[in-house]
Amino acid sequence: MSKASSSNKKKPAATPLVDPSSAGLHPTRTMAVDIGGSGVKTMLLDEAGKPLTDRLRAKTPDPSTPKAITKIIADFAQQLGDFERVSVGFPGVIKQGTVYTAANLNQKWIEHPFAASLAKELGKPVRVANDAVVQGLGAVSGVGVELVITLGTGMGSALYLDGVPIPSLELSHHPFRNGNTYEDELGRRALDKHGRKKWNKNLAEAINQLHQLFYYDRLYIGGGNTKEIKIKLPSNAITISNEEGLLGGIKLWEPALQNWAGTSGS
Repeated sequence: MSKASSSNKKKPAATPLVDPSSAGLHPTRTMAVDIGGSGVKTMLLDEAGKPLTDRLRAKTPDPSTPKAITKIIADFAQQLGDFERVSVGFPGVIKQGTVYTAANLNQKWIEHPFAASLAKELGKPVRVANDAVVQGLGAVSGVGVELVITLGTGMGSALYLDGVPIPSLELSHHPFRNGNTYEDELGRRALDKHGRKKWNKNLAEAINQLHQLFYYDRLYIGGGNTKEIKIKLPSNAITISNEEGLLGGIKLWEPALQNWAGTSGS
């Protein structure tokens, strides 16, 4: 796994995994970006959503302002080489490319027109969606009601009907029990404070609650803390890789999601 920082030093280009010309692939390349509370990740994808480069990762800066994170993305863009468009997963509510919540990042993100500003910085068309939405796009079957939750610094969520995301779902700040939210009981702070045993007990209770709330057909659980799961999951629930948060970026460009995601830039 390649890593990168946001320093001004010149860095080597990311290692290509596939030569698209020799593989006969369409030349459209997508730079997929996944922003989290602890890390910013990116890679290039071909038109089928397959990796063309190694994944690059940098630690989320402190303070995690739009300017600081945009600089990391711009540095990554120089390393990755040519691409035609950009997909971004962001940890908060996104509407038509504008950020409305950013609980685990700097509050300068609130009402920041991220898609438009990043498109201007990179000179490429950009689509931005909630990070859990993007991760789910890389995993869901596209049939029925499907729910994605991500367990990392906080808790993300996304709901789909026949593969199309339902916008603005934000379960993390919804009451869970005893005045605490889902994020209070399932985020990284809860894991560190209460330990793995209680955290897993909370997760089992949350899965039961969420099934009663949505009666989903399938549940997908992602995020860095999936490695801490020790309970037996229901038959209709599986864990998914963090890499889905990048691979799902290609789905933001499908025609069915054009009006939902919006596009900034030429």
